[in-house]
Amino acid sequence: MSIRHHIGDDTLMAYVNGTLVEPLSVVVATHLAICPRCRKSVALMEDLAGLLLMEAETAPLSPAEEAMADIIPSSASPDPGNDDQPLIKPDYSNTGVPMPLAERMPATLDDIPWRTLIPGISHYPLPKSGSQKNKGTLRLLKIAPGKTMPEHSHTGQELTLILRGSYIDDLGRFQTGDIADLDSETLHQPVADTAEDCICLIATDAPLKFSGFFSRLLQPVFGI
Repeated sequence: MSIRHHIGDDTLMAYVNGTLVEPLSVVVATHLAICPRCRKSVALMEDLAGLLLMEAETAPLSPAEEAMADIIPSSASPDPGNDDQPLIKPDYSNTGVPMPLAERMPATLDDIPWRTLIPGISHYPLPKSGSQKNKGTLRLLKIAPGKTMPEHSHTGQELTLILRGSYIDDLGRFQTGDIADLDSETLHQPVADTAEDCICLIATDAPLKFSGFFSRLLQPVFGI
């Protein structure tokens, strides 16, 4: 697998800090399971964060900070065991996809009960945890060979990880393992450009913005 498109540094840092919404974190963790380069970047960021934390802990407290430390009990410190960020599990299950995506799959990629959006394009919403059900969307998307997604931009962030096949748009060609890290400045229209279905894992933290009138009418049906 030759990965040419990687996660942006800002997104990786947000992942390390635990500030990404759950759907985005799932896509990041799934990409990390198959991308040594991004895993290395995460390790460096974690090391840097650890050093900064150590420096902050050893720095002398001001009188005001000392007073606050006396008021706030040590039990108020965050419990690292409650971190909602998915763990990176680089092994594959019988679903044929990396963890943690495999934990949310109802079947293998070949047996997903796809729901048709428009002819040639199907999706399957994936479950989120109870605490974050209203924060962003997480779904699988399947684009038939030669089919084009409706042109759209974003009102927030979108992460798209290619699980099978490939697509091409104004940003380049994305194939298995590649990830598109997109923001509100991006306007694109992916086209599946091989003889097999292009299957993607997609997460957003805000609704998409479709360009065409007909596509905008369909947005409530898309649910994205």
